[in-house]
Amino acid sequence: MVVHHKQQSQSSDFRKREIRLLLERVKNILGKNYYCYEIINYPSSYRERSIDVVAVKDKDKLLLRIRLSIKNLHKDEINDLINAASAIDAVPLVLSDDVIYDNVVCERDNIYLISDKTLNNILRRSSDVFIIHKKNNFFVRINSKKLEKIKEDMGLSLGDLASYAGVSRRAVFDYLRSDSNVSLEVAERLIELLGEDIIEPVTIESLKTSFTRVIPEGSVRYERKLLDILGVDDDEVLIYKINRSAPDYVVVSKDSYEISFVVGGDLGKLSVKDLVKKILETEKLVRVIPSDIKAVIDRSLRDVILDELSVHKLDLNRISVLESR
Repeated sequence: MVVHHKQQSQSSDFRKREIRLLLERVKNILGKNYYCYEIINYPSSYRERSIDVVAVKDKDKLLLRIRLSIKNLHKDEINDLINAASAIDAVPLVLSDDVIYDNVVCERDNIYLISDKTLNNILRRSSDVFIIHKKNNFFVRINSKKLEKIKEDMGLSLGDLASYAGVSRRAVFDYLRSDSNVSLEVAERLIELLGEDIIEPVTIESLKTSFTRVIPEGSVRYERKLLDILGVDDDEVLIYKINRSAPDYVVVSKDSYEISFVVGGDLGKLSVKDLVKKILETEKLVRVIPSDIKAVIDRSLRDVILDELSVHKLDLNRISVLESR
């Protein structure tokens, strides 16, 4: 029993060390590519988290989860990444050494799984990353403008391209209309005829375009209570539920697209210390995402929470404190 416990402890220490090393590599990559980023350390247990890093550069926003293994991604991890990315217009990424291929983006369940090497090459816009792996197939992105120009320069018709690529005229028409992901087999035929210039490397912009943003369905009971606390109607905002990170909700105004990170959740299960920690970690998001924080606090805890936050020298002007009802 003692030996077994010692082995478990050593295994846990090894995992923690490997995660720290991977996180350090990711931080170096983001810094080297001029991204501002924040590390989100909530919940305290790494295994219970869904978002580890938020990174921003100009209009590009990344939400990253750092994992040693991609085999057992929890449904809440995936849903949180998708919901948060949809709310703030970001790209959801899972970083792991466990991915099968370097310089290939694996798309699964509407999120992207990549290695740190692939992340670095994408951020520096390297031509090395041009293949997407999705549903056991490989795809290559074709640049529509270059395809159109080379087609015209070579005097090829729509039918010529369709016949050579082995696809319909309608498919070729779609390739010419906008950048498209085509199967590796079709891409190889087009490259053989037209050259490699038609290939478009994978970029953050192309991943954002391919990402399917979700729209929350009508408010459920707990969201209707939140709407009442926030003083807004159902048709004024979109509410995205977050289960395993510092904010409990991301609320987006439909008209102005203003973003609010809401902290509160089930206050009956949170200590004052935990609630303060949630607010402090949520404040990191506000540093890089234009937004505010709305903290839903029981009236009896309001002064205690505000005193604790002031000790941490938090700018209380960025936080609206709302009383739970």
